[in-house]
Amino acid sequence: MRRIDGVPRLSISLALVLTFLSAGCGNKYYLNEYRFSQRTLAMVYIEPPAPRLLHGYYDLDNTVDALQSVARAAGGVAKEVSARRAVARLDSATDLVDVQDLLANATLERASRYLGTRAVQSEESADFILEVTMRSFGLDARSNTAAYMYTSAEAVLLDRRTGREIWSTRVRGSDRITPRVWGTRHIPSSVITAGTLSTVSVDDFADGLDQLSTFTARLITDELREKLRDARNR
Repeated sequence: MRRIDGVPRLSISLALVLTFLSAGCGNKYYLNEYRFSQRTLAMVYIEPPAPRLLHGYYDLDNTVDALQSVARAAGGVAKEVSARRAVARLDSATDLVDVQDLLANATLERASRYLGTRAVQSEESADFILEVTMRSFGLDARSNTAAYMYTSAEAVLLDRRTGREIWSTRVRGSDRITPRVWGTRHIPSSVITAGTLSTVSVDDFADGLDQLSTFTARLITDELREKLRDARNR
């Protein structure tokens, strides 16, 4: 742990905020219509474009005076500048971490275990295909009190021979990479967050990508497991 301007900071937060964004609770799935045991499953990974930066508006309401408004606006600008530089380091970290390999191996192994299928590498010879699309990933700097890495992915289980969609889900993972801070009247929290964000290194981002890839795979397969339980209890 290091301290920046008196604020303790973990290089990568140990607490992952993991949120299920299921593809609609009422969405149909057809897991109960298929026999998966002793059949084969392959995975197709569709990678996202470059890392994205999510940033918000500066919070300047009517309850603050002119000095506070200036301080908050300056803090917002500082945080956005720091976040844009951090995204460049996150982009560099993608060269150090094989997100596709991590996500594919973890997802395919666990999904095969729950389905009872045998994992294969060739999609042309597989009975079923699990297509995982990393819709987006990057840095979420919308909050003034902390910054987060995030992933947003969609998984679709397909009958390869017919192309029928058997099951699908969307998941989102988030990892806080700066300490949660609250500023003062004269030092907005966005200023402190900008300072801590500037210290997150390429290696820190690489560690975060490693964690988020693994947890994204877990989110997808946890959702599949729950739907399989429902299907088998029918």
